[in-house]
Amino acid sequence: MKQGALLKLSVFAVTSLETLLALAQTASAQSASAMKLDPPKEESLNRFGISFGMTFNATVDFKHLGAFATPGASRLTPDGDHFNYDDGYVLTDSTGNLLGLTRYWGYDSSSQVPGDGTIVMHRSSSTGATAKDRDDDPQPGFELTYNRELGRNEKLRWGLEMAFGFMNVSVNDSHPIPLGVSRLTDAYPLGIVVPPPAPYYHGANLSPEGNPVIGATPVTSAAGNALATVNGSRRFDADLYEFRLGPYLEIPFGRKWAVTLSGGLALVDVNSDFSFKETVSISGIAPAADSGSHSDLLVGGYAAGNVSYKLNEVWGLFTGVQFHAVGNYSQRESGRTAVLNLGETVFLVFGASYSF
Repeated sequence: MKQGALLKLSVFAVTSLETLLALAQTASAQSASAMKLDPPKEESLNRFGISFGMTFNATVDFKHLGAFATPGASRLTPDGDHFNYDDGYVLTDSTGNLLGLTRYWGYDSSSQVPGDGTIVMHRSSSTGATAKDRDDDPQPGFELTYNRELGRNEKLRWGLEMAFGFMNVSVNDSHPIPLGVSRLTDAYPLGIVVPPPAPYYHGANLSPEGNPVIGATPVTSAAGNALATVNGSRRFDADLYEFRLGPYLEIPFGRKWAVTLSGGLALVDVNSDFSFKETVSISGIAPAADSGSHSDLLVGGYAAGNVSYKLNEVWGLFTGVQFHAVGNYSQRESGRTAVLNLGETVFLVFGASYSF
């Protein structure tokens, strides 16, 4: 019985050992197979980001507001010629201003005859006023970014950054604007002539009843300045589509935090609408209004800095600031100009990223 039991125990031990060896081999094979199917994960080299942003210091200058030449230039004499003064005209008559005299003249008001033997004519003009640095900050926008890692070491990572962004700039202004006016005063000699009562306007030819003549050359001419006001409104609205491309440098801090610095080329396609309505506080100047559309491509550069936080291996959050310098954009309508200043804009961003 003991020999039989020993024999059975020996057979069981051998069988069990063979079974354990078989299980170990199976487990080893499964482990190797698992290692082949699920290799260790590598760090992501690609990252997409989407962010909302607010732009500051995108200002608009409205230039040449209220600009005008001689207001009287829009008025016509009895012969169809333009006035050469705001309040009258002194032109060449049919004799060619024989003996330095002319019958081709006219005036608006008795105040132009001061009683010193002259008749006074006035000519005003202005190159316009500027409403400077108008803005409605902050201006909203958004941006899509793509980062491709090209290399790394223990302390740094570097690569290439591309971005596409959109921003709208809308500026309205209706403040009264002071307007500098140049004013020329010419005094023509009357001689023995007593001017007909104002208003008086005569043509270039001699009429049957005759007409008074005055000196065709002013005896005095004085330049001066005056101040007027431009009233009205002006509006500038532009859609900006931006493309950025440049290298970046990432500096990790611990396992979660990192600082990213980047800079490079910036292209901005601007599509704008500009409109204005205005009046000038000088009699004889007609109200002005116009509107139109325009587009142009600006080329410049950018510099940016972001702080990011990894939520997990895939998702992250970031915030940062961008400095853009792409110059100025101009649109001109009927002599008035809107200038969008994009030379020193600041863009604050808040967004999320996805790595793969």
